[in-house]
Amino acid sequence: MRAISAPDLTLSAMQGSFQGAEFSRDRGYIYLPTLDTKKEVDEWSRLELLKRSRFIYNSGGGLIHRAVNGVARMVVGTGLMPYPLVKNKEWSRRVRMLYSSRCGSANTFHLGKRFNTGQAQRAIIRCKIKDGDGAAVLARDEETNRLRIALYESNQIGNGRKHEPNKRWHDGVLLDQHTAAQAFRFLGTNDRNQETTVDVPAENVLFFANYERINQVRGLTRFYPVLNKVLDRGEIMAALTKGIKVASHIAYVIEEAAQQTSNVAGAGGALAPRPQKFIETNDGKKISLEQFLMGGEAWGLKPGQTFKMVQSTNPSQNVREHLNDLVRDVALALDYFPEILWNIIGLGGANMRFVQADTQSKIEEEQEDLVDQFLGPHYIAWLRDMIEHGEIEDIEGWENHAWLAPARLTVDFGRDGKLHIEQYKRGMITMKSLYGFRGEEWQIEIDQYLDERLYIKEGVEARKLTWEEAYPEQRQQTIEPAKDEEEEEDKIPEVTP
Repeated sequence: MRAISAPDLTLSAMQGSFQGAEFSRDRGYIYLPTLDTKKEVDEWSRLELLKRSRFIYNSGGGLIHRAVNGVARMVVGTGLMPYPLVKNKEWSRRVRMLYSSRCGSANTFHLGKRFNTGQAQRAIIRCKIKDGDGAAVLARDEETNRLRIALYESNQIGNGRKHEPNKRWHDGVLLDQHTAAQAFRFLGTNDRNQETTVDVPAENVLFFANYERINQVRGLTRFYPVLNKVLDRGEIMAALTKGIKVASHIAYVIEEAAQQTSNVAGAGGALAPRPQKFIETNDGKKISLEQFLMGGEAWGLKPGQTFKMVQSTNPSQNVREHLNDLVRDVALALDYFPEILWNIIGLGGANMRFVQADTQSKIEEEQEDLVDQFLGPHYIAWLRDMIEHGEIEDIEGWENHAWLAPARLTVDFGRDGKLHIEQYKRGMITMKSLYGFRGEEWQIEIDQYLDERLYIKEGVEARKLTWEEAYPEQRQQTIEPAKDEEEEEDKIPEVTP
């Protein structure tokens, strides 16, 4: 006798409660060949996205340039500057002066002598947005043997024609078992236009990238979610522009009331309407269109005829709204509000303050990545080079430092300034925060203030002036001490008879 078993009623994933995992005929097929993010960002996809991103930067109009150059300017300004955190103030002052003079000059900062530190920072932000990643290599100047920076774009890093299956090369990066970079392969060409490769150890490479996936090795352009939408916007704008050009040529039409006859335009044996250069008036006279439109004379048409001008009504309101939606989507793909990147007129009051606060948060996030991936490691290497060449002393804690960022984004200097001063008076913020809002270092500013006060004091004494003579507008006034309130209450008023 054959055994009968109960059927398996366990629901499969395709029949479960997750509708997003089920097949639907109402939507397009979703194809995702891998969940490994290291394989997802492959060399072919990265390079294709890179090409299209550079194309829209070159030909995508002002929105893309604002999204790239405007963001770089907001994040970097004229450049983040280091501030040594050591007890020796004279040593810190000398380091700041040396950094400003050496790294502030393209001749002593960039190996190609095209970028100083501020310009390089903006170039790095632009490269991260357009390309997704890039690299700064610590190199030596052959003439002086001093430390310099060589900048490379994303397309200059890759496997090239070399494929070594026995090693962990992934799109120009040699990885260890923990996917940490061990070396980078830089591509170039020789005098015969043949491809050359140079493998540089990772400790000499400052690699900067947009890391949005945990296992991601290379970075993707920040425009990758909206590349097609940027191209759509460009095509719509081109079509609208062509339509506006055509519509600028006004068309003139003479409409005639329908008549009860079989010989209508388009009917059998009748001719279709054709363009005419002459107009027949009510008295049977034919005149040219130029004469008809000329001022100073009035012409009568035949009975039932009317003269009209045909003009285009494009773009329609739906088209305008769609273009605005495309702009918003492009801006939000970069994690910035479109009002900041494109149109700030519509904002005001609390909305503007929220947008400003969110933008400032994103700017600080970008600055943190810039310091972590490039500025911090470069400063340590540069300072060590200065110590080894005897330009500054090797003291304890020489590597400790902070970074001075540009002034915070604000739209109301007066209101914000008064608020911050009041917060400082009440002990809610410190001098460090107060000066940090302006992109200044509190110790430098306080020292400068005290030096100025001392200079003024010594100058007044040297000239044998009084404070009233030096500053008559701030002349001190004698204020009588306040009387005790209790004494005033107990005192019996005198009565005059």
